Amino acid sequence: MTVRITGMASGLDVDSLVQQIMKAQRTTYDNMVKKRTKVEWQQEDYRTMASKIVDFRNNKLASFNLSSAISAKTSELSGDTNAISINATASAAAGSLNVNVQKVATSGNQIYTYSATDKTASLADLGFTTDPLNANNVQVTINNQTVSVDKTLHLADLASAINSSANKLKATALYDEASGQFSLSATETGANKLNLDAKFANKGTASAPVNGQDAVVTVNGITYTQSSNKFSVNGFDFTAKNVSASGGTTITAKQDTDKIVDTIKSYVTEYNNLISAINSELDETVNRDYSPLSDDEKKEMSDDDIKMWQDKARSGSLHNDSTLSMLVSEMRTANTGLIAGIKDANGNPISIGITTGSYTEKGKLVLDESKLREALESNPDEVINLFTAKSSDTSPGSATSGVFAKLQTSTMNALTSMSTIAGTSLTSSDATAAFLENSLLSDQIRDMKSSESSMLDRLNDMEDQYYKQFSAMETAINNFNSQSSSLAGLLS
Repeated sequence: MTVRITGMASGLDVDSLVQQIMKAQRTTYDNMVKKRTKVEWQQEDYRTMASKIVDFRNNKLASFNLSSAISAKTSELSGDTNAISINATASAAAGSLNVNVQKVATSGNQIYTYSATDKTASLADLGFTTDPLNANNVQVTINNQTVSVDKTLHLADLASAINSSANKLKATALYDEASGQFSLSATETGANKLNLDAKFANKGTASAPVNGQDAVVTVNGITYTQSSNKFSVNGFDFTAKNVSASGGTTITAKQDTDKIVDTIKSYVTEYNNLISAINSELDETVNRDYSPLSDDEKKEMSDDDIKMWQDKARSGSLHNDSTLSMLVSEMRTANTGLIAGIKDANGNPISIGITTGSYTEKGKLVLDESKLREALESNPDEVINLFTAKSSDTSPGSATSGVFAKLQTSTMNALTSMSTIAGTSLTSSDATAAFLENSLLSDQIRDMKSSESSMLDRLNDMEDQYYKQFSAMETAINNFNSQSSSLAGLLS
């Protein structure tokens, strides 16, 4: 470490002089830091934009493309509407089904009645089987699954143990001390769903078992038998609730126009939000008269002034960016099919109510809901196909893929390019996610930091050298003063 003697002999403010000399030298270093800051800002702005594109692609677009959203169906019941409940899936066949419920699936039940004194008796005294693996426990077998319980416990404890293992045993228990009844019920409907250990009857009196039964329904003349009351036939999911009255229930499926319209409206909104965000970056002004502030420059400014300056300096980091410009172009191309609409049986064009806004809106979509509803009512499959069709060609101008598939491809192309440039994630919508280590900007930033470090070392060495020179001067002055004093003493 350099010993610094600061002007004791010369009377000079050495620290101030060195700092003034170094100020000009440090300007080069400050400019290097400013250039790196600009690159870091650009990388961060890429990340912000990438997070919005990922969110649109992986969250918004994916949800719009679900059949339950863009191809939603609804159903109507007629006849005996109390026999079943219904949900029409997107794959529900057009037309109707006739459903007759002949049997509703039920679960099995068995009740054992114990005496008043049995409630305080141990499970061992009640005759339950000793666990062969643990003599201090008894075991109970239900549906070929075993639960082991401390043999000194009581019926209420056994009920709790069974309920704690309900998923394993597929049964639940209820013990009522007042009546002495111990009830076991299968958790699943259907025949042969409650097989019990005979030891339950050692002390208790067994009532006649209530056997579970399978559900039996007839759909358009075809009989279905199963343990569950939930059926799925031709895209209709329905649940048997009661035995059908004469004539059964008729299910009719139709397009859920309201839900599909809501989906398309949401798509237009989210598409416009993304287009607007991208155009905002592309059009942002580059303020070449403003550069990032150095630490010394910030010391002379208020917080508000610093923020205003830095915002201006940061502006335009993605101005006319080629990746984002290409994405906007491809997004607009992908939507040309929606704007062109569909054709009727005679080949005449039919608008689905989607157009582009004015020139100043730069590709935003405008939706006429009434026209969209008309198109969906008259040609639902053709309209939906404009959004959902998919072929091997998912390029923006593809005539065989729908807008969702084309946008999936275009947005991924942009994300891949941004990842190569800035190290942004292909899958994360987190605007603070870590950058990938290898990218053009990451490499550039590392190189710039290395150059800054070398420059800082040189500046520190230079500063030390100046202090050494001033120190040598101080030493020389001291020596001169000492010699002068000695000479004066000799002459006096």
